[in-house]
Amino acid sequence: MSNSPDATPPVDDDSRPTRTFGPPAPVVLGTLGVGFVFVVVLEFLVIISFVGQRLWNDPALLRDLVFTTPLLLWVLVAAGSAIFCLRIITAWLQIDEEGFELRSLARRTRKVRWGEVGQVIAVRDIDRGATPAEMLDASGTTYDGVYVMDGAGRRVLAVSSRFFGPRAQEMTLHRAREAGATIDHIDAITVKDLQEQAPQALSFVDRHPNLLLLLLAAFYVFHNVLTFAVWGL
Repeated sequence: MSNSPDATPPVDDDSRPTRTFGPPAPVVLGTLGVGFVFVVVLEFLVIISFVGQRLWNDPALLRDLVFTTPLLLWVLVAAGSAIFCLRIITAWLQIDEEGFELRSLARRTRKVRWGEVGQVIAVRDIDRGATPAEMLDASGTTYDGVYVMDGAGRRVLAVSSRFFGPRAQEMTLHRAREAGATIDHIDAITVKDLQEQAPQALSFVDRHPNLLLLLLAAFYVFHNVLTFAVWGL
């Protein structure tokens, strides 16, 4: 792990006092693709079994809890995927000299003034091990993560270059520096070391991405096996 206090990349001259950033087109398309996979591809057995047997006419549907469980789980998957997609594709981050505001559908609006910020942590490279995210090449001006913390050490904003772009990270650091906030630049660090240095900077998903994938895989296996056992083919 190495720290470089003056590593902030220069920000292009911009006369606009307020800048707004949102997810780029590849992120929007990727998010919709992930939602389609979760709702349709991984639930194909559930859908084809329900439609193929015309179970909407079965008298046990909505009367027998066990018989209805596969459908209820699919509805929960569809609702959860819709919320996940809405949170990402409708997100916008507004940054100005007073502070920042993060908004999106299905998310509580977060508005923070720079005076409430205790520390900003800018990490160039977070070593997460052999994960797909590690395979992505980052540009020389991209941070793996920029984390804005309040005075109590709680994370109030995480600016990802993949979701908002490197310009959002640069503007966050630029405005934070103008406001006199403490900025810690880290060239490289492991997830474990970052968690020890700033325990609340990383979310549960950031800390345990492989565990999340394992839980999702286990759920879909369980759901499809349950569907086969209850509805058959």
